[in-house]
Amino acid sequence: MYTRQTRTNAIQALSPRIAWLLLVGVCVLTRVATTITYIEDPDSLRFALSVANEYDVAAMQPHFPGYPVFWAVVKPLYVVLGSFSTAFSVVGGLATAGIIAALLFLWKKPLVSTEGAIVAAIVAFNPLIWLMGNRYMPDLLGTACAMAAFALLLRSLTSDDGVNRGLALFGVILTGWLAGLRLSYLPLLSIPVLVVLWRLFAARQMATLGRIILAGVVSVAVWLIPMIIDTGWSELVQVASAQTTGHFTEFGGTVQTESDMGRRIVRFVRGVWADGLGAWWPGRHPLTLAVSAGALGLGALGLRQLLRENVWHRTDVWVGAAGMLAYAVWVFFFQNVIHKSRHILPLLPMVLWLTSMGATVLWNAARQQRLSRAAVSLTLIAYAAVSLVLVWQHRSPTAIAQVKAFVEREEATGRPLRVISDPLVNTYLDAQDIDARYISVVDTAAVRRAMTADSGASIVVGTYPGLVDQPESRTRTFYHNPFVNRMWSDITVRMYESHRRSHDATQHANDE
Repeated sequence: MYTRQTRTNAIQALSPRIAWLLLVGVCVLTRVATTITYIEDPDSLRFALSVANEYDVAAMQPHFPGYPVFWAVVKPLYVVLGSFSTAFSVVGGLATAGIIAALLFLWKKPLVSTEGAIVAAIVAFNPLIWLMGNRYMPDLLGTACAMAAFALLLRSLTSDDGVNRGLALFGVILTGWLAGLRLSYLPLLSIPVLVVLWRLFAARQMATLGRIILAGVVSVAVWLIPMIIDTGWSELVQVASAQTTGHFTEFGGTVQTESDMGRRIVRFVRGVWADGLGAWWPGRHPLTLAVSAGALGLGALGLRQLLRENVWHRTDVWVGAAGMLAYAVWVFFFQNVIHKSRHILPLLPMVLWLTSMGATVLWNAARQQRLSRAAVSLTLIAYAAVSLVLVWQHRSPTAIAQVKAFVEREEATGRPLRVISDPLVNTYLDAQDIDARYISVVDTAAVRRAMTADSGASIVVGTYPGLVDQPESRTRTFYHNPFVNRMWSDITVRMYESHRRSHDATQHANDE
């Protein structure tokens, strides 16, 4: 018989599902509502072209390692939705919900709880996570996958049997997929995976060890084999060699090419503190001071709670800390932390988890409960306000996108156009079908010839002292907020009319 108690039980059973559906819906809809409709930088361009046009690793659509798992997720959404920008935002919303789910699974807390609500709010309104949720890049989905694998592997180590086989199996499978989604995030999982395998080996559970290793190999093969078939083995090896060598020795922003250690430390701290948490940094709005105070206070409370729970004797805690340290060292020395704060993303969820723990402690405080809850609420309001401002600014074109619009207007005049800049800028403009002759700033002979051309105009994008020894006809500088995207936040454009055109104009003026 259907009774009131039956109905109550049904509602209680459905409420977690409803809560998760609402969370996923809110994450996706808010990201779709803040979708950007321009290509904000060269990195985004490569992924946009791979989805909207053709997947071609050899043509750097996208660049190696190819990110085939990410492409396989976004491409079907693009086909269904008919908009690659919306498809990227939908994936960003799903990834945001995935990060929340991974943290709650790791913390063993339900979404329908004070802890769950606070974690969901802090992650969903995080400025860097929201911004990356709208960018045409795999970083946020990679972070969600990395955190899910991280949580599964660490939870597998808490089993009384040494390793929970099911959790370890799924953790290793996600690790294999992560290699095809965001290869550079693997250092985060390296130690957890090795500890799991070692425990199985030490316990002489060879059958389980073999199955898990096989599952990892298959999870890599499902994306690697199609990529080899599509690209071709020899060409893929050639592209991989060139891109890997270039990353570490030329353009990757590693310690070899950007060796100023003081600058790397400052930018790494800024990436986590200012870009990651929305906290104060020189030049930012005073509201970020409130976020800073809240982050410090809540983080300290969260750390104190960890110490009180005496978690430091647990293997999973030490393994997780070691994984994070390994990734932090990898990022600091071998990723472009100076110009691209997005590389700190895999570290951010655990920082947010610590502040969430502090916020929960303060919210549940027995003494001065109203004051405590007011402090948490005001901190979250300031935090959300900072994020919303950045997200709104993100909808306006970045400096390089404004440059692209400027060059397009000059192209529309119909006169011959020459663009002189860094090869990366030239590629960004050329790939978007701007009809111009592109000249690298390192080709000084070609630059001199361009400056003495008989017709048209030359546009120098960027500041290169001594490159041109004649006065420009026009100068424009384009900006965007560097806390939205640190790359190329201000770009100066100088236009030079052709020598003959300038001479004819002068002669006409003299005749009058």
